[in-house]
Amino acid sequence: MSALTLQQAPQDFTAPKSRILSLAAIVAAHLALFYALQHGLLTHAVQMLPKEVVMTFVEPPAVKSEPPPKPVPLKKLTTVQVPVPVVPHIVPAVEIPADVHQITTQAAPPAPQPAPVAAKVETAPAPAAPAQPKQISAVEYVRAPQADYPAMSRRMGEEGKVTLRVLVNEKGQAEKVDVQKSSGSNRLDEAAKVAILRAIFKPYLEDGKALTVIATATISFSLSS
Repeated sequence: MSALTLQQAPQDFTAPKSRILSLAAIVAAHLALFYALQHGLLTHAVQMLPKEVVMTFVEPPAVKSEPPPKPVPLKKLTTVQVPVPVVPHIVPAVEIPADVHQITTQAAPPAPQPAPVAAKVETAPAPAAPAQPKQISAVEYVRAPQADYPAMSRRMGEEGKVTLRVLVNEKGQAEKVDVQKSSGSNRLDEAAKVAILRAIFKPYLEDGKALTVIATATISFSLSS
């Protein structure tokens, strides 16, 4: 006889476990939903969700531009002359009685004046005016004047005679020389003055005393000499 051996196929136990877990999750979810409905947690969660806000943009109304104001016509001003009233000048007539405001005063006797005393004033004698130098016609030289002929006057052919008024002091020196009559050339006149200032005169004596005198001297310039 032949023996029959029966082999049983191996069972897979993983499938029932997964199903059990999924069923348990579904049951737990239903329980949680039921709990939330009982305690109002679902409504509170819905209220916490952000609300949708709808915004619409409104354009501002267009502003109508007002027309410019019409120019106001200017009125011409007329000058009005106001007559100035003439006020007559009235002189108030005030009559003052003759007997009012009259004050009589008695004049005081004049004070005795002292007798005039003749003052003796001594006047100093006026200083005597200095005596004017005596003017003489002739003059004598201790050293005669020697005039230098200006070279420019020679080239230009200038000639002439110079008359000089000389103030001679007590020592016979010429203190001041003035041209009394010109030769017609300034160069010749200056040369004559320099020659007189270099000259030495003989002092003029009067009663044995030397005096300051005014003398006249003449110097001639000639190309032929």
